[in-house]
Amino acid sequence: MENQDQNIFLKPTILRQQAEHGADITRRFAMNRVGRMFAAALQDRSIRLFAAEDAEEMQVMQDDFLSTSLAFSPKGDIVASGTVERVVKLWDIRSGECVGTLEGHTYPVLSLSFSPDGSKLVSGSGDTTLIIWDMDNQSQMRRMKGHGFYVVAVDWDPNDNRIVSGSVDANICEWDSNTGEMIARHSEHRTAVREVRFNPNGTKLVSGSSDLTMVLWDSTFKPMKVDRTLQAHESEVRALGFSHDGKYLASGSSDKTILLWDMDTLQVQGQASTMGEIDGIEWYPNQHAFITSDGTGAILRWDVEDMGAMLHPFQELLTEIETANDPNRRDEFIQKFDEISGRYDEATLQTKNMFYVVWQCKRALGILKGSVK
Repeated sequence: MENQDQNIFLKPTILRQQAEHGADITRRFAMNRVGRMFAAALQDRSIRLFAAEDAEEMQVMQDDFLSTSLAFSPKGDIVASGTVERVVKLWDIRSGECVGTLEGHTYPVLSLSFSPDGSKLVSGSGDTTLIIWDMDNQSQMRRMKGHGFYVVAVDWDPNDNRIVSGSVDANICEWDSNTGEMIARHSEHRTAVREVRFNPNGTKLVSGSSDLTMVLWDSTFKPMKVDRTLQAHESEVRALGFSHDGKYLASGSSDKTILLWDMDTLQVQGQASTMGEIDGIEWYPNQHAFITSDGTGAILRWDVEDMGAMLHPFQELLTEIETANDPNRRDEFIQKFDEISGRYDEATLQTKNMFYVVWQCKRALGILKGSVK
């Protein structure tokens, strides 16, 4: 996908390298509310906690079964994991011990979401049902039936009055979180719904599907209403996430691309690629930066940076070179060029917009065939 008007650069920082062994592949991941750490469920059946800034390992929680979903309690003390064992396990992040097992599903638990206050948890399963759990006494409160196939996505409304679920049956269901009653069933997608995410204030919800589209919903209504259908990915949309201020939406796909959408214009303003299919997106709170996990096992941080601000020093230098038109100042200009280039890594300098303005500077300096040291 090409968009000539993109003005955001997604600056990558590798937090975890691509996995050297299959056991290190990240299957699921989630960030805690304050953005201090994230949890990653690996192929070796462990759940590991990492510092969100540098991915330093903080805790290891070892299970005997593969995790198929993860969620951090808003209170920050518990990580919930759904497993192929057909149960939800509750892990204490300080001790690394399993402190609870919630039994009730008959197929693997594929999606999880806590209520805003952390007092309840909803789980979606391959058995087509959702269960609301009381976290205080670790008991089942409600079982919701309405999907015809695996429930692979679920999110709890930040306003605490609604749950939205997505299924391989291509339907999205809205549920009353207090009664467990279905509010509505939506069939706007043509194939499997892979992800559903509310924005921070609960006024919007976005759904991503195997039909390559994203549907933006106005969730100020109940039932919610379609606002806009967005399509830019070339394969299924697997991961979605809103920035803390609702200004941006990041989408990830099995086409190995990440797109950054401006929520005011609903246009793609930034784009990046990874080596593997995007499996998850989590934004840092109070930062315009987010983390992705992909099918190679890599976890990357992406900083949202203004492309114009990055190009400006090179453009300013180019103008100065052309205006001066003085061969005697060539060494001075080369030194300035080196100083500006040194602010960015090679991958950044090779991106489309940056490459062009760097090339213009090199041409003006007569150093296109040489190497600038």
